Amino acid sequence: MSSDTQEYLDLSGINGTAPVGLALSEQAFPILKGLSPLSLRILNDASRIIQVSKGVEVLHEGDISRDLYFVKQGKMTIAKKIGSQVKVLTQLKAGDVYGEFGILRKKSRYTSVYTAQASEIIRVELSAVQQVLDADPHFKVHLEDLLCQRVLDSYLFSHPIFQSLPSEKRVELSNKLSLNFYDCGERLFKQGDKPSGVYLIISGEVEVYYLNRKREDILLEVRRDNDLLGELAAKNGEALAYSANATSDLDVLLLTPTSMKLIRETHLETFKKLEQYINKRAERTVARLKEDNHQTNI
Repeated sequence: MSSDTQEYLDLSGINGTAPVGLALSEQAFPILKGLSPLSLRILNDASRIIQVSKGVEVLHEGDISRDLYFVKQGKMTIAKKIGSQVKVLTQLKAGDVYGEFGILRKKSRYTSVYTAQASEIIRVELSAVQQVLDADPHFKVHLEDLLCQRVLDSYLFSHPIFQSLPSEKRVELSNKLSLNFYDCGERLFKQGDKPSGVYLIISGEVEVYYLNRKREDILLEVRRDNDLLGELAAKNGEALAYSANATSDLDVLLLTPTSMKLIRETHLETFKKLEQYINKRAERTVARLKEDNHQTNI
């Protein structure tokens, strides 16, 4: 797969047909298991089968996808651009689904989706999917579980700290670690709170504030993708040294003591790199606080 694959969908490789009738069923697509007959009807009535040529970029990394897609036949590739290369994370086959990130998070995608061979996909309109999500909470849970696993897999795949993970270990961790979502304006934690772990920022923006002895709230930093939070508490085991507020919709991986233990047991080399990464970030934060005379007793 070339890194210069065209940015937008190649319409010459796609042929839409009439609505699919009852092509969406829990027998063909396990993620639909447990849906009511009415919900299945709503999805089917809002669906279209699309014939797609091999090598078409169906969804583009960085775009916001609006609909939900089911693979009826063929194979799809989930890939991510790292530097100048496009690298394959995993493949999808008949019975799989994609597009859940745009449906649930309404943010730009972490990955692209290509056809690895000529394929048939079923595209379901966003409005119908939202209607079913409201009516059947279990379907939303299934999609959220899928989203978390894929976002974490993409993050571990692309982050330098985790790139030494063998693929099977990466998938194992993706299935066991937890992804946390915060809305814009939501507080992650307050200065002085007891630490619950280290927050790795997957996507979004966070303002870091320090309340000084004059009770002035000082904006110290704005932290973004691939940075982290909570590092001082993780190092000294005491109260958190600053407050953190989400200034955009935020996706984070919270590394609790249990999560750190899991990483250590899964791949010791990665754990050591991660520990060093956290400690270096803590040293930078301490230096920043002392430099600005915000805190003198760290």
